[in-house]
Amino acid sequence: MEGRGLGGALPPELRPYKRTIDAYADSKVQAFADALVTRPVAASLPPQSLRALLEETFAYIQQKELEAQRNRELRLVIDHDCHASGCGDSACHLCQFNPSRLCKRQLKTKYLIDDHLKAKCGANLQVKLVDQDGNTVTEGPPPGMQLELCVLNGEKYKEVVPEGSLPTQSMLLACIIGHHTKALLKREGGDDAVLRCFLPAEGGRENLSELLLTTSSEALLAGKAPTFRLMLWAVDTAGQPLPHVTHAVSESFVVATKRVKHAIKSDIPSVTDGVTKLVHIGKATVDKLYDMPTSCKEEGFDLQLPPELECIENVGQFQRLVEAMELNGDLKAKIRHMLKLSPEKWEDVAAHAMSAVAPDFRKRSWTDASGTVALLFDAKHGSVLLDKPVGYVRPRAGPDATDIVVPLDQLDPATNQSIAPLQQHAVAAWYQPSHPGWSIFWTPGDGPEAAGPPIAAAPPLSLPPLSGMGLGGGGGGGMMNGYMGGDKAGGGEHAVAAAAAAQQQQQLAIAAARGHMPPPLSHTQQAAAAQ
Repeated sequence: MEGRGLGGALPPELRPYKRTIDAYADSKVQAFADALVTRPVAASLPPQSLRALLEETFAYIQQKELEAQRNRELRLVIDHDCHASGCGDSACHLCQFNPSRLCKRQLKTKYLIDDHLKAKCGANLQVKLVDQDGNTVTEGPPPGMQLELCVLNGEKYKEVVPEGSLPTQSMLLACIIGHHTKALLKREGGDDAVLRCFLPAEGGRENLSELLLTTSSEALLAGKAPTFRLMLWAVDTAGQPLPHVTHAVSESFVVATKRVKHAIKSDIPSVTDGVTKLVHIGKATVDKLYDMPTSCKEEGFDLQLPPELECIENVGQFQRLVEAMELNGDLKAKIRHMLKLSPEKWEDVAAHAMSAVAPDFRKRSWTDASGTVALLFDAKHGSVLLDKPVGYVRPRAGPDATDIVVPLDQLDPATNQSIAPLQQHAVAAWYQPSHPGWSIFWTPGDGPEAAGPPIAAAPPLSLPPLSGMGLGGGGGGGMMNGYMGGDKAGGGEHAVAAAAAAQQQQQLAIAAARGHMPPPLSHTQQAAAAQ
């Protein structure tokens, strides 16, 4: 009776262990059957007849369970495990300058020919078979089931499927692209002549990112920037859709030729990016922005613009233009007319520019629950480099005391052994809501501008920025030792000056992008920066 699977719905938390539970239940029932045939109550039946009755009962239970599995309502879901390094919370000081935000959709909005099917964050896309409760079905899919992946005409889909409704099979058939002569989706090295794309349905999930997109949507469909959608449905061995498995349809997307690779816009730009990274800004618009006075005169009006707005080359300068236009309706109308942008396109490009982030290389720290030790991490463009801490911090007691920061290569062996488990806790805390224990290594006046203090959940560590203190690479140990040892006549003074110089350099980059400059570096800061 091994592996009978005696039916009965398992609670969701036990479903991953169904095979083990079934085996255990079968062993217990087998023991019950063996004991039953020896009891006086079974004396009226020959042992063989009683065993046959038990076998027939178990077979009946198993058959009912198989029928229930075949007829249960399942659905397909396109999903991915987001690899974004930022949480996307607009109120989070730790992530506010990180352009890597949690994905709001599964597929990217634009792919290039021969791109793999991946999410915007770079994670693999997958299709999952789930039940009505959203649990992945790892056992018992309908016999012979396989998945077919089709490319839909996204423009036709908008016409025939009411918004927010579930398309019928006839609607989907009307949207499937069928006039192509080579595969629209294929695996690396796959055959272009194989027009239909099938995937196995084992284990409850299947990777979609092995597939390449082979054809431009604009080349295949009529119109400007027409869209595709992906559709997955479960089919039987004859290729016919199964009635008890609901299909999955992706968001719309376009596939462009490789020649537009350098024209793809940033999802969240940096203030230092070229203005070409903004939506609706093409070559003709760029030419106008590079010479604003001449462009205005060509349109028949003369505007007195601030010097920093006469040549707009980057996103930060465009932000200044947007801010000026929002204060002056007449200026806004004239500039928008000169740039040949409709009101809708202007709103798009203005919103895109104002979403830009400043360069952020400030270190982050994670403090353990006891508040006695902390790890220091580098950050690049607001993204914390979690794979390698750069310092070990021991906060000192007292309001005027300085925290002790030690480079990892200078730790004693016992402390060094504690780094790996501390790092694991730090990484786990980073991916929790509000990043408990984390803070920006911040003191008043640190850049970038508009940074604000550390979040309340993360106790601040009172050191200047450490970008010049040797924690980011080799050759800085002496500088750190001088500062931490309090040698104000030597390494300590130099380290403080170097930190101030690095901070000022970051502020210079931000300020230059925004079109205004802070005061120049002092001689001491310049000397420290030069070294």
